[in-house]
Amino acid sequence: MQPSIRITEPAREYLKELLASHKVPAARVFVTDPGTVRAETCLAYCHPGEEDSTDEEIQLQGLRLYLEKKSLPFLKGLEIDLKEKQEQPQITLHAPNAKKPQNAQGREVVFERECPSKMVPSGEDLSIPPGAEATITQALGASYTLLYHGNLIRIDGKDADAIGLSSNALIFEPPHDGRISKDQVWEALSMVYDPEIPVNIVSLGLVYRMDIDQERGHVEVDMTLTAPGCGMGDVLIEDVERRLAEVPHVRSSHVRLVFDPPWARHMMSEEAQLETGLFF
Repeated sequence: MQPSIRITEPAREYLKELLASHKVPAARVFVTDPGTVRAETCLAYCHPGEEDSTDEEIQLQGLRLYLEKKSLPFLKGLEIDLKEKQEQPQITLHAPNAKKPQNAQGREVVFERECPSKMVPSGEDLSIPPGAEATITQALGASYTLLYHGNLIRIDGKDADAIGLSSNALIFEPPHDGRISKDQVWEALSMVYDPEIPVNIVSLGLVYRMDIDQERGHVEVDMTLTAPGCGMGDVLIEDVERRLAEVPHVRSSHVRLVFDPPWARHMMSEEAQLETGLFF
């Protein structure tokens, strides 16, 4: 999948001269922290053997570039230009899609390293070996659900690099008053999704109570499951606690699993019922 790249003639010729003067045959283009606000588009010398076997190689009228595979979706629309107004000419890179999250749902992936996972819905631990192939069925919130050997598995967002994706940690602006923002807490909770249903736990109506102790920097949450026998309860609790830890000024949290009252579909938001086809 070669993205559309535009390179101006001055930039191309300057790069060719620069590479030749340093006796380097090619340059490599990649994006660090792709799909996040921290994304940076980089161009580096690529000495023989420094390219990756999965890189996309392109030739641009005598200029050889290697494009990092996992960066390809984020390099779409890349523009490479030369700024000559300064004493030393400078190559500029503009990748309009570098910071945009990509929809990974439906993507076929290969595990690049051994990765822990949970079976869905049993919650049993399963280690996925490097080289294993799977298909992403859900890429929302704090985790990924994949189809692997006919079974659904879930991997944590912090292990996204194992399938060539970037960590999906939340970034909040810390409130100036040093207090925990209630809105930010609810936003963090809404980034936790049921592993089988593409709806977050807030819209599903699974969060029964949320209290903030500003003096202690502590958040208390009572939540439930769509079915009491679901084996993913501990996994969802870990997701909630991890997301709450990303909220500024939250120093601790406690998530309690309750089943009174029992969850029912009328507790879902109207938007969630429409999305899942349960609204009538």
